Amino acid sequence: MKSLKLITTTFGLTLLLSSCATILKGSDQLVTISSNVQGATVSVNGKEVGKTPFTGEIERGSETVVVLTAKNYQAKTITLDTAIEPIFWGNVILGGVLGSTTDYSTGSMYKYAPVNINVDLTPMKRKMGKKKKMKKN
Repeated sequence: MKSLKLITTTFGLTLLLSSCATILKGSDQLVTISSNVQGATVSVNGKEVGKTPFTGEIERGSETVVVLTAKNYQAKTITLDTAIEPIFWGNVILGGVLGSTTDYSTGSMYKYAPVNINVDLTPMKRKMGKKKKMKKN
């Protein structure tokens, strides 16, 4: 009887502690993106999310691509830097394969670092037309 109670408690704790990063930190993270160009369009993984200065929730992941665009400026593409969320390691130890797999698949094992990103856009070079020579009479 004691062993059944122990197994049930262990199983219950495993389920409770599984996917700790997903439960405690969520699958989104608050990020601020600013630019030298006010009102530049911010796209995350191909989806427009706002204008600079932008502060909003971005889905966590290891390969999050941000593109800033503005009229008369060259588009700038960056991949957000990530670090492994420290709570993930506790989940590996306590939750084992089930919890760590959940955190990995939802992207919750990652956190963006830094969370304040400044992107400098470069003005497009103007094309200079050929100058016409004026004839003197």
